[in-house]
Amino acid sequence: MKRISQELVQYATEMRHLLHQNAELSFHEYKTTEIILNELRKLPVEITTWEDICGAVALLRGGSPGPTVALRADIDALPLQEDSGSPYASKNPGAMHACAHDMHTAILLGVAKYYSEHKDELHGNLKFIFQPAEEVPPGGAKTLIEKGVLQNPKVDAVFGLHHATENRTGEIGIHYGQFLASADSFTLTLHVKGGGGSAPHKGVDGIMVAAEIITAIEVAMTRRIDPVKVALISFGTIHAGTAFNILANTVEISGTARTLDPEAMRQIPQIIEETASGIAAVYGGTVELDYKAGYPCVVNDMRMTKILETAAVKAIGSEKVFNADAIMAGDDMAYYLQEVPGSYFWLGITPQSGIIAPAHTPKFDIDEGAIETGLEVMAAVAAEALEELA
Repeated sequence: MKRISQELVQYATEMRHLLHQNAELSFHEYKTTEIILNELRKLPVEITTWEDICGAVALLRGGSPGPTVALRADIDALPLQEDSGSPYASKNPGAMHACAHDMHTAILLGVAKYYSEHKDELHGNLKFIFQPAEEVPPGGAKTLIEKGVLQNPKVDAVFGLHHATENRTGEIGIHYGQFLASADSFTLTLHVKGGGGSAPHKGVDGIMVAAEIITAIEVAMTRRIDPVKVALISFGTIHAGTAFNILANTVEISGTARTLDPEAMRQIPQIIEETASGIAAVYGGTVELDYKAGYPCVVNDMRMTKILETAAVKAIGSEKVFNADAIMAGDDMAYYLQEVPGSYFWLGITPQSGIIAPAHTPKFDIDEGAIETGLEVMAAVAAEALEELA
């Protein structure tokens, strides 16, 4: 493939600014979808949209028959009030691209534009999936799959990228095999007698019982799950009580459960419910567990990851391609990878001076030099995959 031009880099950068200014929350990416469609309609692609969900898919047919490779970008923003001071800051109160989905989308638009100008050189097809609602389970990926985005024509491989502060600008991080964790959520509600703060012996202190339950669950995780399997529970909220001198009779606890092991994930709801019920019963109380399955594990296909690595080395050099560690974050890219072999990789966004601000915070921003690297690698892996799968 030819090198990515600076004009294309500038185009993708401008698109990122426009998308950033129009940040929208999951399942409500209306203006974002409009921006994407305005660009796709300028290209020789077949566009698919839906009435009941945002996003779009564009199919680019190459000059000769061959396999179909899909490239995916997530398009939604986060419920944050931006405080970056950027000239292209979000114009929508309470919505901000604090996880770089604007960059992911802009890069995919750039790659679509690039290959639209070189489609006769393609031996096969490219599908560009602009997916809504990655940030909020059940997510958009599963719905789009059900709507047939991996069919007509059938997708043979899928690739996606995500920003990473762990990598410097100009670098990417790849991983063979199990990469990201499954990510479930739960709400545990405790009911006890309650009582007066001046006479705790006459009632039951729900907050104290909840504290005991939280500690016991953490201990049970270390004793009931095989220690060589990576699994964790994190408690995010606890709500209880109505006044300083009243013992709470209801306590609501929420959290997330994550693991890289499917068998461990099946154990976790049982561990929570049995541990909490046992302790509550000691104090004459009961518990209710509302457990919601989230995204499954992201598992990169070995062959597709090798194709990615080969393409990236050709595009940016071996010194900029690093092995990334598996982490406990989750992503609904997992659903595509359950259906089609593919690979998900990190795109470095951190300048030499250090992280601008952590993701999911109001001051988050990226080093826009990463956009060129993203264009180079995504374009290269598309070409490499079409060639290898032919």
